[in-house]
Amino acid sequence: MSETLRPRERLRRQKDFLRIYSNGHRYKGRYFVIIHLPNNLDYSRMAVVVSKKHGQAVIRNRIKRWARELFRRHKELIVGPRDLIFIPRREIQQADWKEIVSDYQKFLITVSSKSKRTPIDFN
Repeated sequence: MSETLRPRERLRRQKDFLRIYSNGHRYKGRYFVIIHLPNNLDYSRMAVVVSKKHGQAVIRNRIKRWARELFRRHKELIVGPRDLIFIPRREIQQADWKEIVSDYQKFLITVSSKSKRTPIDFN
């Protein structure tokens, strides 16, 4: 399986964003909020929404790269094809990579435990 993040795996259309915001389920982690909703495609898609409250563009772009990397590395663990919107919290700026990965893994465990699939074990 390829680990690249393909253009088709990114959310771009406003109607998709509106559908996810209005009908999606919210996971509130320590470093980000993820709004997720199952889709009818054969693959999952994602987007990152970083407000200017996070500071300069350099910081916002770093946060976006982190979120895309999380999705790219763990996309095979996402339960079913699903659309995700990452909304980082300010605390993410002081976090190290291991803490961010741990928070994302908690999201994956939560989603898999609410589905009919066997919960994920990272150990």
